[in-house]
Amino acid sequence: MFPTRVSAVDYREVMDSHEVSAARLIAQGLTDSSHSTSATTLSVVSHLGCVQAQALGGALVSIALRTGTSVTAVREAMNAGDIVRTWTQRGTIHLVAAEDLGWVLQLTGQRTLKAVAKRREVFGITDAMVDSAALLAEETIRERGPVTRQELLDAFAPLQAGKEYGHERYLITTLALRNIIAQGPMVEDKDDMKYVLTADWIPNPVDLDAEAALHEWMRRYVLSHGPVTVDDAARWTGLPKTPVRQALAAAVAETEIVEISIDGRNYYQAPDLDDRVHENRKQASELLLLPGFDEIILGYKDRSATLDPTHEKLVVPGGNGMFKNTLIHGTRARATWKRSPRKTGPRLIIEPFDDETVDVARAEVVAATHPAFV
Repeated sequence: MFPTRVSAVDYREVMDSHEVSAARLIAQGLTDSSHSTSATTLSVVSHLGCVQAQALGGALVSIALRTGTSVTAVREAMNAGDIVRTWTQRGTIHLVAAEDLGWVLQLTGQRTLKAVAKRREVFGITDAMVDSAALLAEETIRERGPVTRQELLDAFAPLQAGKEYGHERYLITTLALRNIIAQGPMVEDKDDMKYVLTADWIPNPVDLDAEAALHEWMRRYVLSHGPVTVDDAARWTGLPKTPVRQALAAAVAETEIVEISIDGRNYYQAPDLDDRVHENRKQASELLLLPGFDEIILGYKDRSATLDPTHEKLVVPGGNGMFKNTLIHGTRARATWKRSPRKTGPRLIIEPFDDETVDVARAEVVAATHPAFV
């Protein structure tokens, strides 16, 4: 049986930054045991809306942590075709449920293309060149099946677009943002994926108009990441605040999500999240070893509930967008970690933040069954 429900008023009164982090860990499926037995790769990605995937190996670990399975099992699920990888939002590559790709790109694709239009011109990528690239991609993939990035670039050779990274990147991303190609099955024994034609790879895409699409995206984001603010949601999607705010208000009006106040700020969360926090607060305090681009860090504009701002430079040295793995304990990021290169002895190399103490022995126990190590 569930414990007696804590009233919404009481919950709002006791909520602080510590509780926000615990609630987010639970909402994301990192500690809530009630979801672990039924979680699949597809259900996790669908629940989260999109999963940051610059470092694909880390993204697979993030999913495995939420499904309770191995990275091998996640790779097999990826090959089934239910998940694709592409530039869904903020010009950043994510994993997304294949059937959702069309309506997500309807919200973000043209906006991103406009944002990088001048940059594409710098690299000499014209509309005519993109149209030709689309024909070459269709011809090559239909003839050979899914292709690697290099195989796709080889197919573009007649365009003489240039060999610089920018030329290659903007050809591929433009086709992806137009929903012509995406990354589908895994490359065997590598943390990489092959390119497919979305029209062929996704036979039954979900069709939503713009209003319904934004409503659905915001609903999923709040249910999977809450408590969140309007600023968090706008930053995560890369969309303007006004339509984001309107979509959140509509979801509240339909009782799909609830609006609460924490320290005088408005947040949105799942209606049952207070009960789940009450039930799983102890689990939320357990030690976690998370990949560098995990949604618990990347999924918010304000991540201070989990990562103290004074420690951000230790997680993102130089502010270059490359996030180190984080060790979370007691709902707070307390160190960065990486695998030890040694074949014997400790599995982890842990670098605690200056004012933090880490339970190294406990971290080693966690690593013994962690999907990044097995």
